[in-house]
Amino acid sequence: MTTANPHLTARPSASRYDWGLITIVTALLLFGIVMVFSASYPWAIRFQTTPFFYIARHLQWIAVGVVAMLAMASVPYTVWERWSVPLLAVGLVALVAVIVLGDDRFGAKRTLFEGSVQPSEPVKIIVLIYISTWLASKGSRIRDINYGLIPFGILMGIVAGLIVAQPNISTTILIVTTATIIFFLAGAETKQILFGGSIAIATFWLIVTRNDYAQKRVEALLQSIRNPLGSTEHQIFQASQALVTGGPLGAGLGNSLEKFPGNLPLSWSDNIFAIVGEELGLIGTLLVILLFVLFTYRGLRIASRTPDMFGSLLAVGITCLVALQAILHIAVVVAVAPPTGVTLPFISFGGSSMVTMLGATGILLSISRFQGWQPARGPSRKTTNNATFDLRWGNRRPRLPSAGGSAPARKSVANKGKRPASRTASATRR
Repeated sequence: MTTANPHLTARPSASRYDWGLITIVTALLLFGIVMVFSASYPWAIRFQTTPFFYIARHLQWIAVGVVAMLAMASVPYTVWERWSVPLLAVGLVALVAVIVLGDDRFGAKRTLFEGSVQPSEPVKIIVLIYISTWLASKGSRIRDINYGLIPFGILMGIVAGLIVAQPNISTTILIVTTATIIFFLAGAETKQILFGGSIAIATFWLIVTRNDYAQKRVEALLQSIRNPLGSTEHQIFQASQALVTGGPLGAGLGNSLEKFPGNLPLSWSDNIFAIVGEELGLIGTLLVILLFVLFTYRGLRIASRTPDMFGSLLAVGITCLVALQAILHIAVVVAVAPPTGVTLPFISFGGSSMVTMLGATGILLSISRFQGWQPARGPSRKTTNNATFDLRWGNRRPRLPSAGGSAPARKSVANKGKRPASRTASATRR
């Protein structure tokens, strides 16, 4: 009799998608469509040919993003594990291209092709894919500083250096923070995190004190913390004014005053949360926060149920990236972080950001759909050729919960119903 491999599951179907996550993302997208149109039409009427200029482009980017999400969701997430090194190489080349050939806008070089592509956005996900692959291949050696912290720090230094050179401090913070979280969850010792964090903070402070762009942002933040409504930083003052005007119930959908030209800049992208607060009040802002909390819960739930380390780490990384970006956007609007240009995921206007976030959601859906699945034919999947530095497996001690429960529990379930060997032999003799 042939016994089926318990580690293989039936080929995934649409029923295995995380429909809760899909519902949350759909709600965020619909909410964003309404708010982007409300926030952008005064600027479109004045500076463009039609009041639908920005919302039409927003819908186009959503359509591209949804296609990317569906494509990512239909592909087994293990594909990205095999392509992690080429993806990282492409990402690094793109970052170098931005520095050399990028469009100079508002004192920064962040985009290519006249502002239509921002490479640092997809690089966020590429770095998470590579780090997850690398950590999954290391095993217990991650606790050795020579195999863990040092190569991790070198990689983060290269990526962060290329993004800071644009300059783009906020994206650097998001990537480094998210990568550090999954580095810790993969089993890195706390002392490594503390040591590396100290170096990162010292480096960040050095950058701020020697970079005029970053220094002006921090000075504006410190002033806004002392007196948000008296801040000389125009964006911080107008965002704070919008939230105060909104109150608990808001001025009503479409009734914002801060969104008009001459008031809050980029109200449909960098500061859209302020318009939510002004038009829909505290209730509207709490609804947005609740949706992101639910997104985080669903993402971490997917991570906890994924049987392989790569999938678990990648799911945690994507979830934390979305959550941290939302937190940073909100922090800027409420004047506890300097203006950063970070969009609110799934809600703000922004092509590269929207496509990247929806594509990342597609990877999350793929992880939920293909959990524990492997092709029935062909060689077994190997991960030892996917990451550089150290590629040898070891006994992992990750901080992520196992999808299948503890080893003793699985052993107990496996032995349940089996007759003890001695008793079986005795019965045979009788």
